Amino acid sequence: MSFDPLIARPSETLCLCPRIDENTDVSSTRRLALGFGLAVLAQALALAQLPQAALLIAPRAEQIGWPLALLLIGAALASFPAAALVDGFGRRAAFALGASLGVGGGLLTAFGMTHGHFPAFCLGALWLGLAQGFGLFYRHIAASALGGLRVLAGGALAALAAPLVVHASEFAGGGAASLLCAALLQLAALFLALRLPHGFSAVNASVSSPVQDAGDGATFRSMYFALATLAGAAAWAMMAAAMLRGPLSLALCGAAQSLIGGAMAWHLLAMYGPAALAARFPARFPPLASLVAGLVLLAGAFASLRLSTSPALLAAAMAAVGVAWSLANIGALRLLHEKGPPSRTALALHDLCLLGAAAAGALAF
Repeated sequence: MSFDPLIARPSETLCLCPRIDENTDVSSTRRLALGFGLAVLAQALALAQLPQAALLIAPRAEQIGWPLALLLIGAALASFPAAALVDGFGRRAAFALGASLGVGGGLLTAFGMTHGHFPAFCLGALWLGLAQGFGLFYRHIAASALGGLRVLAGGALAALAAPLVVHASEFAGGGAASLLCAALLQLAALFLALRLPHGFSAVNASVSSPVQDAGDGATFRSMYFALATLAGAAAWAMMAAAMLRGPLSLALCGAAQSLIGGAMAWHLLAMYGPAALAARFPARFPPLASLVAGLVLLAGAFASLRLSTSPALLAAAMAAVGVAWSLANIGALRLLHEKGPPSRTALALHDLCLLGAAAAGALAF
């Protein structure tokens, strides 16, 4: 077995394992996609329940948005720890920790909902968010934008099963049963994480050369990073507001619980479906055009969601928000890699800005 040369730095823990390139290691890429898919399924169940459970047990009306906001805040808080742990201790430890938090969060939210304990419910939502932040980092492990799209495609495959999983959990009792099912999915993600390669990915080893970082190259890289981050933050803010407003609007319109859960599941399928197409036909999704089209469509879909009063129109608007968000994120992800793979710190900062904007959108909807 051969090893890449490692350069030790103070206070850094190094793994004597061969570096892994997801472009050549197909089985590793599939594991990453499967792990991301499990996170998406757990997210579908949590998002279908958090707003409505908060509507029932929140002490005051203005606190209804707190659990979803805390989920997003937790995801944002996990950005830098996820990058640091993947970089310093390997993906196995990082993703296992994230999934463990998800198991605890699912159990705690189920307890809080069952006993009407709002603080425990909020704490569980925060833990679920921390797990989601680690799960989102799956897409950054791949060595290229195309690799990241392939991991996102795993979310699309999982989202195909989301309506069935949501309806099955509703049939089993809904509410706390859905949150317990989310904990079980995170437990499956934990076992999968323990089977991931312990080594670092190729993007972790990439350090820009002086030629790449000099002059116009560094300027364009900074411009692309700023554009992808700002546009992505706007998309995440509108999407989070829609994910909170949509289920509550459906409930106020008298929609059945099964319809609300199904609408959230199809919304998630719309969020990740275009990524599967982009991974298969990348030339048809140019970065800047995808980003602009996504933002324009997202603004229109969000306006429709605010104005609609029919359950069918609300469900359609939520699906349109998902498609638009996906297009914006495809463009943002490709722009991040336009001038070469970004550093772990840059990726963590990017996720922090996106998820922070999402939390702000949920609180201000």
